[in-house]
Amino acid sequence: MPEVILSDYFYGQESEEFIYFKIPRLLITDQKFKHVSTDAKLLYGMLLDRMGLSAKNSWYDDYGRVYIYYTVDEICGDMCCGRDKAMKLLAELDQKKGIGLVERVKQGQDRPTKLYVKRFTTRTAPPEPDPPPPDHFTPCSEVEKIDPNHTKGNQTDLNHPDPSILPPKPPSGVMGMDRYELREEVKANIDFENLRRAHPYDDVDSLLELVVDVLGSTAPTLRIAGENLPADTVKQRFRRLDSTHMEYVMEAMGQTTTKINNIRAYLLTALYNAPVTMGPYYSAAVRHDFG
Repeated sequence: MPEVILSDYFYGQESEEFIYFKIPRLLITDQKFKHVSTDAKLLYGMLLDRMGLSAKNSWYDDYGRVYIYYTVDEICGDMCCGRDKAMKLLAELDQKKGIGLVERVKQGQDRPTKLYVKRFTTRTAPPEPDPPPPDHFTPCSEVEKIDPNHTKGNQTDLNHPDPSILPPKPPSGVMGMDRYELREEVKANIDFENLRRAHPYDDVDSLLELVVDVLGSTAPTLRIAGENLPADTVKQRFRRLDSTHMEYVMEAMGQTTTKINNIRAYLLTALYNAPVTMGPYYSAAVRHDFG
């Protein structure tokens, strides 16, 4: 038997070794999806992965339906493929051209296309009950509601979803476009794409979302380092953050050996202090190395 080697550290891209995409089993095994390519099924799993981010960012339309943003360029980068193949895979999943697991809604004015990831069944629709005989009238029969998903003309595999693959429904009327625009602004400020290539994606994305949470907050005060500070003061500091501050916070996190009980509070404090502590931190490091 081969020897099992245990190591305390990850090196290079090994840090992303245990990040998974979940693909529903029936998408692989059910005959309904046998004509869908393996790459398109993988893309569906990646789209589902984005659904959790949409729930966190409150990306819901006027009807409370969850949507995601996943540009063709992002798909090309994540799947290491060309633009033509990315478009082909989206077409396989598309509601109009393909199997019907994705609905694309173009917005125009250089805004990214909204993607609605559709549910699909994990069980067979139950048979309709036989109607009662005419001579056995019941008082409730005239007002009994019929499930529209179980009508004879609508017993399709797409009507019985597996609720585990989607986030909970949001409150009615929640909108997310403002947050999206704010998020894109922060991504530009911190040079997000270069950061995610140089560091674990989850780390960079978590810091990004914390910054967006602060800048998008409507609370009059925000709690930083155990104190309630005026929100405008905190936001002004967070707007100064760039890629070097993000790298500084991630480096400091990597060197922390003490247990952190509230990681969110810790990171908010670190991000808030980064513009004023980064310079002295690196100056001290240089003095230590060359002093």
